[in-house]
Amino acid sequence: MAVFDATKEGYLLAQIDDRPVLFTNMRLDRDTVPEGLFCYDVRDSDYLDGSMAEVRPYVMVNHWGTILSREPFPLDEYGSYYPKDWGYEDSMTLAEFMRAAPEQLAAATGGRPPMSGIVMG
Repeated sequence: MAVFDATKEGYLLAQIDDRPVLFTNMRLDRDTVPEGLFCYDVRDSDYLDGSMAEVRPYVMVNHWGTILSREPFPLDEYGSYYPKDWGYEDSMTLAEFMRAAPEQLAAATGGRPPMSGIVMG
Protein backbone atom coordinates (compact mmCIF):
# COMPACT_ATOMS: atom_id res chain seq x y z
CA MET A 1 0.00 0.00 0.00
CA ALA A 2 1.42 3.37 -1.01
CA VAL A 3 1.90 6.12 1.54
CA PHE A 4 2.82 9.69 0.70
CA ASP A 5 5.07 12.38 2.15
CA ALA A 6 2.94 14.74 4.24
CA THR A 7 5.18 17.70 3.36
CA LYS A 8 4.58 17.23 -0.39
CA GLU A 9 0.83 16.67 -0.52
CA GLY A 10 -1.93 19.10 -1.44
CA TYR A 11 -4.64 19.69 1.14
CA LEU A 12 -8.10 21.09 1.68
CA LEU A 13 -8.82 23.08 4.79
CA ALA A 14 -11.73 21.32 6.45
CA GLN A 15 -13.52 21.33 9.77
CA ILE A 16 -14.66 18.42 11.88
CA ASP A 17 -16.96 19.40 14.73
CA ASP A 18 -15.60 22.97 14.62
CA ARG A 19 -11.97 21.81 14.63
CA PRO A 20 -9.89 23.04 11.71
CA VAL A 21 -7.98 20.25 9.97
CA LEU A 22 -6.11 19.66 6.75
CA PHE A 23 -7.59 16.88 4.61
CA THR A 24 -6.09 14.78 1.82
CA ASN A 25 -7.43 11.63 0.17
CA MET A 26 -3.96 10.08 0.36
CA ARG A 27 -2.51 7.85 3.06
CA LEU A 28 0.31 9.76 4.73
CA ASP A 29 3.63 8.41 5.93
CA ARG A 30 3.43 9.21 9.65
CA ASP A 31 7.22 9.72 9.74
CA THR A 32 6.83 12.77 7.45
CA VAL A 33 4.19 14.56 9.55
CA PRO A 34 5.70 17.70 11.12
CA GLU A 35 6.19 17.66 14.87
CA GLY A 36 3.29 19.19 16.75
CA LEU A 37 0.59 17.94 14.37
CA PHE A 38 -1.68 14.97 14.94
CA CYS A 39 -2.38 12.60 12.05
CA TYR A 40 -5.52 10.48 11.71
CA ASP A 41 -7.18 8.44 8.99
CA VAL A 42 -10.81 8.99 8.07
CA ARG A 43 -13.10 6.06 7.32
CA ASP A 44 -15.88 6.48 4.80
CA SER A 45 -19.30 5.09 5.69
CA ASP A 46 -20.26 1.56 4.67
CA TYR A 47 -22.34 3.19 1.91
CA LEU A 48 -19.16 4.69 0.39
CA ASP A 49 -20.92 8.03 0.07
CA GLY A 50 -17.94 10.25 0.86
CA SER A 51 -18.92 10.99 4.43
CA MET A 52 -16.52 11.21 7.33
CA ALA A 53 -17.92 8.33 9.35
CA GLU A 54 -15.02 7.72 11.73
CA VAL A 55 -11.64 9.21 12.67
CA ARG A 56 -8.97 6.74 13.83
CA PRO A 57 -5.20 6.62 14.13
CA TYR A 58 -5.23 4.12 11.23
CA VAL A 59 -7.96 2.88 8.87
CA MET A 60 -7.53 -0.12 6.62
CA VAL A 61 -11.03 -0.58 5.13
CA ASN A 62 -13.07 2.24 3.53
CA HIS A 63 -10.19 4.70 3.82
CA TRP A 64 -11.59 8.09 2.78
CA GLY A 65 -8.55 10.20 3.56
CA THR A 66 -6.12 11.50 6.15
CA ILE A 67 -6.35 14.58 8.33
CA LEU A 68 -3.79 16.67 10.15
CA SER A 69 -4.85 18.54 13.27
CA ARG A 70 -3.19 20.86 15.75
CA GLU A 71 -4.94 19.20 18.65
CA PRO A 72 -5.72 15.56 19.38
CA PHE A 73 -9.19 14.19 18.82
CA PRO A 74 -10.86 12.69 21.90
CA LEU A 75 -10.84 9.03 20.90
CA ASP A 76 -13.14 6.59 22.66
CA GLU A 77 -11.98 3.41 24.38
CA TYR A 78 -11.79 1.67 20.99
CA GLY A 79 -9.61 4.37 19.42
CA SER A 80 -12.41 6.01 17.42
CA TYR A 81 -13.96 9.45 17.09
CA TYR A 82 -17.32 9.79 15.32
CA PRO A 83 -17.78 13.23 13.72
CA LYS A 84 -21.16 14.87 14.05
CA ASP A 85 -20.48 17.74 11.65
CA TRP A 86 -17.87 18.22 8.97
CA GLY A 87 -17.22 20.20 5.82
CA TYR A 88 -14.57 21.25 3.36
CA GLU A 89 -13.47 24.82 2.83
CA ASP A 90 -10.69 25.69 0.37
CA SER A 91 -7.20 24.53 -0.50
CA MET A 92 -4.45 25.32 2.00
CA THR A 93 -0.81 24.33 2.15
CA LEU A 94 0.75 22.61 5.12
CA ALA A 95 2.98 25.67 5.68
CA GLU A 96 -0.06 28.01 5.68
CA PHE A 97 -1.87 25.78 8.17
CA MET A 98 1.11 25.70 10.50
CA ARG A 99 1.63 29.49 10.29
CA ALA A 100 -2.02 30.49 10.72
CA ALA A 101 -3.15 31.79 14.09
CA PRO A 102 -6.04 29.87 15.69
CA GLU A 103 -8.34 32.84 15.03
CA GLN A 104 -7.45 32.80 11.32
CA LEU A 105 -8.30 29.11 11.06
CA ALA A 106 -11.54 29.63 12.97
CA ALA A 107 -12.53 32.46 10.65
CA ALA A 108 -11.66 30.40 7.57
CA THR A 109 -13.76 27.45 8.74
CA GLY A 110 -16.53 29.40 10.45
CA GLY A 111 -15.71 27.61 13.69
CA ARG A 112 -14.11 28.32 17.00
CA PRO A 113 -10.36 28.57 17.66
CA PRO A 114 -8.71 25.27 18.61
CA MET A 115 -9.16 24.60 22.32
CA SER A 116 -5.45 24.05 22.87
CA GLY A 117 -4.57 27.56 21.72
CA ILE A 118 -1.34 26.23 20.20
CA VAL A 119 0.12 28.51 17.54
CA MET A 120 2.45 26.71 15.18
CA GLY A 121 5.00 28.47 13.07
